Amino acid sequence: MPSIDEEIKQLEGEIKKTQYNKATEHHIGRIKAKIARLEKTREERSKKGGGTGFFIKKGIYPSIGLLGPPSVGKSSILNSITNADSRVGAFDFTTLSIVPGVMEYKDMRFRILDLPGVIEGAHEGKGRGREVISVLRNVDLIVIVLDPFKFDPSYILKELQREGIRVNQKPPKMSVITKDRGGLNITKVGKSEFDLELLESISREFGIINADIIIRQSMTPDIFIDGILGNRVYIPALFILNKSDTPEFKKALEFVESLGLDPIALSIVKRKNIELLREKIAGKVRMIRVHLIPSNAPSDEEPMVVREGSTVEDVCKAVHTEFVEKFKFATITGRSVRFPNQRVGLEHRVQDGDNLTVFLRKG
Repeated sequence: MPSIDEEIKQLEGEIKKTQYNKATEHHIGRIKAKIARLEKTREERSKKGGGTGFFIKKGIYPSIGLLGPPSVGKSSILNSITNADSRVGAFDFTTLSIVPGVMEYKDMRFRILDLPGVIEGAHEGKGRGREVISVLRNVDLIVIVLDPFKFDPSYILKELQREGIRVNQKPPKMSVITKDRGGLNITKVGKSEFDLELLESISREFGIINADIIIRQSMTPDIFIDGILGNRVYIPALFILNKSDTPEFKKALEFVESLGLDPIALSIVKRKNIELLREKIAGKVRMIRVHLIPSNAPSDEEPMVVREGSTVEDVCKAVHTEFVEKFKFATITGRSVRFPNQRVGLEHRVQDGDNLTVFLRKG
C-alpha cells in the first residue's frame, strides 16, 4: 500500500500530464481536493506522533522571517538592520539553527529571524526545509531574499504554498456551516462567480454532504479548498534582490520584475537601500501606541508601542510578568472602550492611543 507521500506524488503527476481546459477542469479540481485531503491527514498524523515542527511564540514585538536560498546574504542583511548588541536567544527553536536579532525603527522594535537557506524539495524534508518553513506560520512578515545568482523565487513560493502559507493573499470570503441533514447548499452573495457543480464535487471529496456554504467572492477551486480546510495562514511578504552592486544584477532584476514583483534593490557593500528596507518592514507590520498611566500620578513617559491586536495581558507581559500574576483589573480611556475609565480584564484588546491603568493585588 503506497504511503501518503507516494499517493500525493502520483496525483501531482496526474495533474502534470493532464492538459488544462474546460473539459478537464473538474477532474483537476477533484485531484487537487484529494491532494489537500491527504496533506491534511499527513499533518494530523505528524502532530499525533509528536512531529519535529518548530514554532515561534507570539510576543508583543512582531517577528520577521528572512527566507531565501543559501548564500544570498541573509546574515549580512540581519547584521545591517539590527544592532550588534541586540542579538537575543530565548526562542523555541531547539536544534533548528536560526539567528535572531532585534531591529529598532523610530520607537518600534521588531524580532528579525535569519532562517537557514531553503533548497528545492523542502516539502520533502530536504535541508530540514519543512521544519524551517513551519517556523514561518507564526511570523508577521516574510522577507524573501534573492540575489543575481539565485533570483527565481518560484520554488520558494511553491514550498510556502505546500505548507499552507499564503503570501500577500487574503482569506477566502466564505463560511461553512455544517448540519445533520438537509444536504449541501452552496449560495452566493453579490457578484461572486464560480462553478457550482465543481465546488459541490470538491466539498464531497472532503466528506461535506450536509452544510450551508455561503460564498462572497469569485471562487477558484484552489481558493475554495483553502476555505474548506480553514488551516491556511495569510502573511504579507517583501522581496529583496541583494547584491545590486554586481554586473549580473540588471538581468536578474528584469526577471524578478517580469513575475509582477517589486523587489527592493539592496547592496550591503555599498549600504544601498538599507534604511528603505527598515522603513518597508515597519510599514508592513501594523503597530499601535498605548499610554501606561500610573494610578496615583500623571505619566510623562513615552507610549508603549505594541502589535495591533494586542491585549491588556500582552501589554502587562511586556512591562513585567508580575503584572499578569498580580493583575486585579485595568481601566482604559480611549477608542477601545465605550466610556472613560472603563474597567476591563486581561483579554481586552487595546487600540491605538488608549490610556491604560493597571491595578495589581497587594502581597
